[in-house]
Amino acid sequence: MTQNASSKKIIDLPCSQKINDDDVAQNHPDNYFRRDFVKYLAIAIPIMNLPLSSGVNATTKPERRPPQAGDRLTYFQKSKRGQIIKLSDLKELDKPLLVVPFDVENNVVKDGSRYNQILLQKLPSELLSAETKKRSDQGVIAYSAICTHAGCPVTGWMADEKNYMCPCHQSVFNPKDSGVVVSGPATRGLPAIGLKIEADEIILTNTFNSWIGFGKRPK
Repeated sequence: MTQNASSKKIIDLPCSQKINDDDVAQNHPDNYFRRDFVKYLAIAIPIMNLPLSSGVNATTKPERRPPQAGDRLTYFQKSKRGQIIKLSDLKELDKPLLVVPFDVENNVVKDGSRYNQILLQKLPSELLSAETKKRSDQGVIAYSAICTHAGCPVTGWMADEKNYMCPCHQSVFNPKDSGVVVSGPATRGLPAIGLKIEADEIILTNTFNSWIGFGKRPK
């Protein structure tokens, strides 16, 4: 847990891009974040203008494809990867969970690349905007975990304001209202992804509604 300049409570989530040792991070998220922060910055540039559909990033390997309709979700955490996340696994107002898609058609977990890193959270439905409700079900929402400013992982949860914060440059996003920018250098909201709940399972209904990363929309 960290404190910003205004002493507001911010919870650091386990950072993304830690596929090999994220079990360690689960127990010590703050240490984990500091150790890999420089690595994050080093890899931020290459993810500029990541496309939002498989059409641009065509691949025949299902584990390499970006999220798509029908995918379920599983934990980014290595020790729990492959375990389908259900609605009953989520606690309302708990911090967002870092997850990746699970392709049920091919029975594979998609890779942990930044195309596939998703923040999943359950918030009170009455807090959600009309637009956000269209992409959510029973208060469950999902956004890209990658900041639209410089491509860093969005790992901060501002519990009081119920907003997300990128620790690189303190961009703040409102997950209750389509991930719009609240403050900071980012000028574009977090890409959102639609979902539905069926028999306690969380099912994606489309892919991200915008491109992943920073810069201009890919052509």
